[in-house]
Amino acid sequence: MDFTLMFVVLLVCLALGAILLTVSLSHPTKNKKEESRIQGTNFIPSQMFMGTDGAGGIAVNDQTLKICLLQSPTVPPRLIHISSLIGSFLVKNGEVLKETLRTGPKTILLFQKLMEANAERLIKSWQTVSSQKDNQRIDLIVWIHDEDEPFHVVNFLNMETKEGGILFEKSLGTATHWHKVLDGLLLQADQLACLQTEPDQEATEQPTKNPALTNAAS
Repeated sequence: MDFTLMFVVLLVCLALGAILLTVSLSHPTKNKKEESRIQGTNFIPSQMFMGTDGAGGIAVNDQTLKICLLQSPTVPPRLIHISSLIGSFLVKNGEVLKETLRTGPKTILLFQKLMEANAERLIKSWQTVSSQKDNQRIDLIVWIHDEDEPFHVVNFLNMETKEGGILFEKSLGTATHWHKVLDGLLLQADQLACLQTEPDQEATEQPTKNPALTNAAS
């Protein structure tokens, strides 16, 4: 009897210990999620970068397909879906190194044409600012479907340094990574747009049904 009782007590203690361990491990995970939220939002980033000037940054969530455009501490961040993306430019000293643009739908293409001149002016303005040979500037332009604020700039480098040096190459590598991230999101946005337009096209191609027959069938 004594042995049986001791065995039962031991099992109960082990069970309680396992429960307490599970509870203690679950709370830190929840706290980590709360800490990873961007302040003032419910946005939990998969990856994030804040510009060197502190005035512009970017964060993405790969699962929700949403982007958080970070701004200065006094300006609240902007949350957008990837469907609002228009394009991405990787710019060095006012020279476009890489660019990716949406290929549709028509509303997106029309907006591209409408704002194309503004994008070119913004990029050229950095040529005059970066005219000094010793100053190197690397930026990423996130182009979004917003007439009031269509361009969000994330700066990766803006200082006197040697082109091809360690700092320059590290900054360029980080900027290139984020351009590739946006490149993938722009591709996904195009694919989502195609999926949304295909049902509409099928609906327009189908012959008009008799409402009475439709109601009767339902």
